[in-house]
Amino acid sequence: MNIRSTTVRWAISLGLVGGFALVAPQAAQAGPARAHQVRKAKRQDHAHRPHVQQQRKAKVNRRQAKQAQRVRQGKRSGQITRAEGRKIQRQQRGVKRAERRAKADGVVTKREARKIQTKQNRASRTIHRAKHNDRKRPGAR
Repeated sequence: MNIRSTTVRWAISLGLVGGFALVAPQAAQAGPARAHQVRKAKRQDHAHRPHVQQQRKAKVNRRQAKQAQRVRQGKRSGQITRAEGRKIQRQQRGVKRAERRAKADGVVTKREARKIQTKQNRASRTIHRAKHNDRKRPGAR
């Protein structure tokens, strides 16, 4: 092998690597940018359908109100102890926090609504278990 062929090989390999290095960052940036544009388009699509947003918000609020009523009734009757009440209130704060975060950008997506619903399901299960675990708050009516 002579020096000229070795030099040519190095130049070619560096050219290919250099070209790849210039192309790769653009390709890497194209992926997430497209995904972001898709998410943005979905959010804009929902913005044109405000009735969907109102239905999701109303459903969450209605369920929160029903759960709050169940907790009040359980505390009044003594079915829910103070410790259970604190646990339930902590869960309810988590649901409200998730709801605020979802509403922060003005659009509650299906994914965000599903996350809120999961938190509400867990809270509902906790309320049911607290009311039916045969523990009574001392001095309850």
